[in-house]
Amino acid sequence: MLKRIPAAIAALALGGAVFAALPATAAGAAAPPPAPADLTVSPAPVVVKTDAGTSATFTFKTADTGSARLVDRNNKSVPLTVSGTGTYTATYTFTFADEPGVWKLEAKATKGAESATTVKEFQVHWITGLDVDATPDVVDQGGRITLRGALTYKEGSAWKQYDGQKVYLAFKPLGGDSYTRVDSVTTDAHGRFSAGEKAVRSGWWRAEFDGASDTESTISDSDRVDVRAAARPTRITGFDAYPEPVDRGDTLRLRGRLEIGGSSWDGFKGQKVRVLFKADGSSGWRYVASDWTDAYGRFFADVTARESGWWRAEYDGARGVKGATSGADHVTVRAPEPEPVADTRIVRFDAGPEPVRHGRYLRLKGSLQVWGDGWEGYGHHKVTLWFKKPGGHWSYVKTTWTNGSGKFWTKTKAVRSGTWKAVFGGDDEAGRSSSRTDYVKVKR
Repeated sequence: MLKRIPAAIAALALGGAVFAALPATAAGAAAPPPAPADLTVSPAPVVVKTDAGTSATFTFKTADTGSARLVDRNNKSVPLTVSGTGTYTATYTFTFADEPGVWKLEAKATKGAESATTVKEFQVHWITGLDVDATPDVVDQGGRITLRGALTYKEGSAWKQYDGQKVYLAFKPLGGDSYTRVDSVTTDAHGRFSAGEKAVRSGWWRAEFDGASDTESTISDSDRVDVRAAARPTRITGFDAYPEPVDRGDTLRLRGRLEIGGSSWDGFKGQKVRVLFKADGSSGWRYVASDWTDAYGRFFADVTARESGWWRAEYDGARGVKGATSGADHVTVRAPEPEPVADTRIVRFDAGPEPVRHGRYLRLKGSLQVWGDGWEGYGHHKVTLWFKKPGGHWSYVKTTWTNGSGKFWTKTKAVRSGTWKAVFGGDDEAGRSSSRTDYVKVKR
């Protein structure tokens, strides 16, 4: 696991060499040898990337007998096998089993019973990974861009969450040469981060991590965001559906004005506005009509009133222009008052001959008339013939049609004695009427 290392290393300058302090020698005692010099570590820092590890080479110089060891940040000692004379060399392969962070190379020169030591610090790093996503891909100028991502480090074959680390957010405008850091965030317990930035111009966003004492720096891939000019607002004013209420079948007039915002609200000409309707009790709107706005942004539509409900106008918008919806206007549609119907009558109705023999034909005739400026024949309409036996009920017998002058004539076989009548059932223009009754006796 990665551990946090204080930024300042007490009494040691990172990458420098420190000579070990020696006690004062007694008078006449042998002097210690000179401390080793020219300590080097290559590569520096040592970066562990794979399970195979990374080999590092260590060198130092001494005219005396040389030896060396490595010490990790937990003071664990790793002896080195050195080779050479005068200039000593050793190698060691760092793997994920070794702690990352600040290490020490301790080189020692020995002469007889005396020795001197020189210490050089270096760093062992694990690699890191960084992802960032900038959304949305296209945003209005002045809008908000959200940057989300995650920082990880590699330990063995696994990538793990890297918490509590500062990540910089950098931006490069389209046509620009370099990235500029504009913000910074700290990763949470899951290595994630998020920030919001104002959309000013199109360009590329990326995240940058400077590394730590135990991890490498890294830079994410870039993510482009296009910033477009802010869409202009629109509105629909004065929308009205009239008259209200309206008779079913009559014309309903729909009017309104489409306006576009800027320094002021002005009529927006040449735009298509749709008119929608939602019947009472319904949950959905349906398209009914549309119109193109005139030079003043006005639109007009006339429709046939069929049922009560709500009306509204909608504008879908255009490139660089937002859409708009009017308020809803309710219109009650009522059934129209019925037109008065003309009076009718059936005159000169006759069933004959009378009496008539059983099985012979009975002739039925009359004339249907309608009142206008006076009584006149009502031609080409149905007249029904009815019969009622003594003590019985009226029953339908047959239907006939009037001729052009309103007269009708038909026949039927005589079966029994009884009363006859003719009936006109009425229509949209003329009322119902019945003839007088006529009794016919049937002889056997």
